[in-house]
Amino acid sequence: MPSKSGLEIQSQYRSAAIHSTVGIVGAGSIGCFLGAILAQDKSLSVQFFGREALGLELAAYGLSAAFPGGNASAIAPAFYTSMVSLIDCDVILLTVKATSLPHLIPQLKKFIRPDVPVIALQNGIGVDTMLSASLNNPVYRAVVPFNVVKTGPGHFQQTSAGQLLWPQSNDNRLSYLAAIFRQHGSGVQLCADMRAVEYGKLLLNLNNALNALSGLPLKQQLLQQDIRLVLAAAMQEWLMVCKTLQIKPQAMTALPNELLPWLLRLPTWLFRVLARQMLLIDEAARSSMWDDIQAGRRTEVMYLNGAVVRLGIETGVPTPVNSAIVELVKHLEQGEAIHLSPQQLRQQLLASA
Repeated sequence: MPSKSGLEIQSQYRSAAIHSTVGIVGAGSIGCFLGAILAQDKSLSVQFFGREALGLELAAYGLSAAFPGGNASAIAPAFYTSMVSLIDCDVILLTVKATSLPHLIPQLKKFIRPDVPVIALQNGIGVDTMLSASLNNPVYRAVVPFNVVKTGPGHFQQTSAGQLLWPQSNDNRLSYLAAIFRQHGSGVQLCADMRAVEYGKLLLNLNNALNALSGLPLKQQLLQQDIRLVLAAAMQEWLMVCKTLQIKPQAMTALPNELLPWLLRLPTWLFRVLARQMLLIDEAARSSMWDDIQAGRRTEVMYLNGAVVRLGIETGVPTPVNSAIVELVKHLEQGEAIHLSPQQLRQQLLASA
């Protein structure tokens, strides 16, 4: 007998999904992870769009995902390097990095039908505005608050706690996808105010640049008080910008946002005790910005710390710490070697605060 969640899917959303096709555009860690879960539903056809090397890998090894609620797999998933097949898709999950959007948008305009909803899962601020200004499609924001890493050929694993933050919508196609994630064990939280979610996620993403600058795995980095002091200062700048904008970011941790800088400033022995949940990270996990630097790619820093600086200028809120972080990351993007100890990072980045 079907589970309760399965019955809910069949009775409420089934008509929206029969013979539907979901396009995963920008099939990387997040796209493959989410696509693997959606592929468990036999009413959906899931198509992946990405680089040829990954397509060959998935053809050879298949696709699998692991998460706290279970696992999912797909044998020989449909994978395309050309965007032409987007015309067949009824829903689009856009999982490329924000830096790829300006190049990708013309292709989306060319091949996506105008009635197809586009769900943007990028980090950073301003993504939906960019997409809505260029596309005639309905654009929604969704946020992945947990880390996903590739741990083997075709295998993607959730390495930190959290639930997918999904837009609350009257569109049955979006509701159906949320129900599939739930049915197969992946947590989903429906959110009415995705702007608050986006701003709350940015608060945590301010650490991405510091992780890239430190060169340390995330867990080791968070146990360095010098770097935590910089993160606390960067967060306080963003919280002040949000206060000036009269936007209350949604909390992504059990602690209220206003207390996160206080927690980060504690001595490491006490931080380790009180931030136990925050430290439930795979020992080898690093930020995607660190990955980008290692691969010689342009980072998302202008959509993260750079967004704090931009909105700080607009609101008249000083953001010297985030400005200094952006400047250092830009040096990394240019291929410059930066070897600073945690203490040196603190001294340099907090010098103008």
